[in-house]
Amino acid sequence: MIKIRDKRSIIIILVYAAVNAYIINLALFQSKTPVQAKAKKKALAPDFTEIENLDYFHMKEGLPLLSLSADKMKSQGQEFAEFDLPKGVYNYQKKNQTLRYQAAFGVYKKLNEVLTLEGKVKMDTDEAEYFADQFKYFIKKDLIIGKGNVKVIGEDLQSKDHFNIESNTMRAHPEKQWSRFRGNVHGSIMRKKKFEGSSTFSTNEAEMDGAKSLAQLRGDVKLKRDNYLITAGKGDIHLENYNKSLKYFVFNDDVKVTETVKTPEGVSTRRAFSERLEGFGREEKMVLSGAPRVEMGKDVVKGYRITIRENVDLIEVDDALSDVEVKKKKKKKAKN
Repeated sequence: MIKIRDKRSIIIILVYAAVNAYIINLALFQSKTPVQAKAKKKALAPDFTEIENLDYFHMKEGLPLLSLSADKMKSQGQEFAEFDLPKGVYNYQKKNQTLRYQAAFGVYKKLNEVLTLEGKVKMDTDEAEYFADQFKYFIKKDLIIGKGNVKVIGEDLQSKDHFNIESNTMRAHPEKQWSRFRGNVHGSIMRKKKFEGSSTFSTNEAEMDGAKSLAQLRGDVKLKRDNYLITAGKGDIHLENYNKSLKYFVFNDDVKVTETVKTPEGVSTRRAFSERLEGFGREEKMVLSGAPRVEMGKDVVKGYRITIRENVDLIEVDDALSDVEVKKKKKKKAKN
């Protein structure tokens, strides 16, 4: 029999044993915790609901905010719903208006009220049709963001003139009748009566304001109509003032007008340069200001303000102090 006389040694041994037991239990508990957490997480995983050939409604304040039909739906509770070949309607509660849409695929995030549509997307309102590879509609903000092969076919509600616009991207607020296009923007504006002519344009960025009936072009602007071409840094087209042709438009920053004019001698090219140009459709005239200069053949006219008329070999210099330079062809001497 072994006797330990030192009580202090006995206490140290017991404490050491207790610490080791605690460490072993803690290790065993931690090794089980991830497994338990994983099992718990798996038990709480939300269930998906799949339905084919359905009609879907999302209600708000007792009214159908969003309704659509689809070939197939996959839904996760109140989080989101995915749709194959969705086709439906969004109802504006404040106004008696609707937004109609269709696509190859759609996702609706219910809590945020965000509808994403992809694949040959088409959306249309009372005044315009929208096409793109993808549209994302933020319902609470009344905001549409379009990407890829964007195209809009619309009508100005005041003048009833039609317009087509194509671009890389688009940002629009349908209720406010406002939209902005960026990247390789080009389009056309057509009068209600076809015989009254049309215009084509291209620019880096275009903004359409239906409430003001105004089209604003920004960056590398080009406007082609009939027999003249206008280039400038920026331009505004007032659609509500259309009358047989563009009633009123304004271009600024390095303006250049190239026009084909018929003269008694034949067809000639007239070029005009200025910092600002104002066009008046009814009078079929354009007023240039800001160091304007007009060239036609060997003739050059400079002045404070110059008015040129479409299809007319006539130039008006309004300021009496204008510097006018006219270079005429020298007459050949008659032979004896």
